[in-house]
Amino acid sequence: MPLRSVNGRVTFTVDPTMYGELYAPPLEVYGNLDRVVRPDLHYHYSSPVCAQRWLNVCDDPAYGHQRLLQQVEAVFPEMLSTLRRRRPTSALVHLVSLGPGDGTLDLQMLRSLEEEFSISSYCALDFSFDLLRRAVNRIAGGDGFRDAFPINAICGDFTDVSPTRICPSEDGANRIFALTGFTLGNYNEDGLIRGISELMGPGDHLFVDARLHRFGPLPKGAPMPELASDAWSGSYDIPSVRGFVFGPVEMATEARAEDADIAFELSRVLTTVPGAVNVSIHCRNLDTRMRLTGEPISRPRLDLAVTTAYDFPGLQTWFAGTGLSLEWSGTTGDVGFFLLRKP
Repeated sequence: MPLRSVNGRVTFTVDPTMYGELYAPPLEVYGNLDRVVRPDLHYHYSSPVCAQRWLNVCDDPAYGHQRLLQQVEAVFPEMLSTLRRRRPTSALVHLVSLGPGDGTLDLQMLRSLEEEFSISSYCALDFSFDLLRRAVNRIAGGDGFRDAFPINAICGDFTDVSPTRICPSEDGANRIFALTGFTLGNYNEDGLIRGISELMGPGDHLFVDARLHRFGPLPKGAPMPELASDAWSGSYDIPSVRGFVFGPVEMATEARAEDADIAFELSRVLTTVPGAVNVSIHCRNLDTRMRLTGEPISRPRLDLAVTTAYDFPGLQTWFAGTGLSLEWSGTTGDVGFFLLRKP
């Protein structure tokens, strides 16, 4: 059978989460530094400038995005074998991507999925329209597929979108939700997984990746280790990441990332997973003016972003208590992968 590009029907939908209170007039957002600079990276992908900063991170070999593509390709056969045993009667699969980024990882997963299943549809959710259209462009132009399939793009916040907006599985296909690109580490995990579980139906699966550290279990109350003592920390202390995390500050103020004093530290300010550690990225001694109002700004410290690295056994145990069943897990390098199922 000849291979072809996706070249299927593409549908764009704007979810009501895109015109709620988080999407107020620009002055209310970019005129308020505490509102626009959020550790969960909500506005870090908004606007063409910030979206391009993320694309720069994905293209930076030092960050490890290309390595993650190879790692996903390596673990997918074993994960798909588990999925096949769980759902032996269906040869179809829907992929629902919760934050597709630049689309490269989703394209890799779709190609791997087609080795075992037929793609019924691809659905992508992202509140960055600039990243969403980039991802859809990449998927729609992807080649090497046996058959075309429809693409559904939903511009909206997947942490707040209604389950009725998610593409249904009316043809009995396996529906796989994908939370990749280390997105798990940008949120309070309890609330994030609980919200995603509400989007899923019985029998749906969730595929998750997570950055791992090598500090061991780190009991509660144990002192934080040194940041530089684990190799993964170097993936964040690089110019592309510094530019990305500082993006909303540049949009809101006259400050520039090149001049900012950006620092990193380990903490447990966000995570609820045993043995996990947060990398808190902050700016020191910010002295500038708001771009839209001219208001002077002086901050001895401004927290820019938080991401999390996990102890693999600790994350396995934590997933088992989320209400989703842990069907499979594996590691390659400093990344852990998990397949969860909603009973």
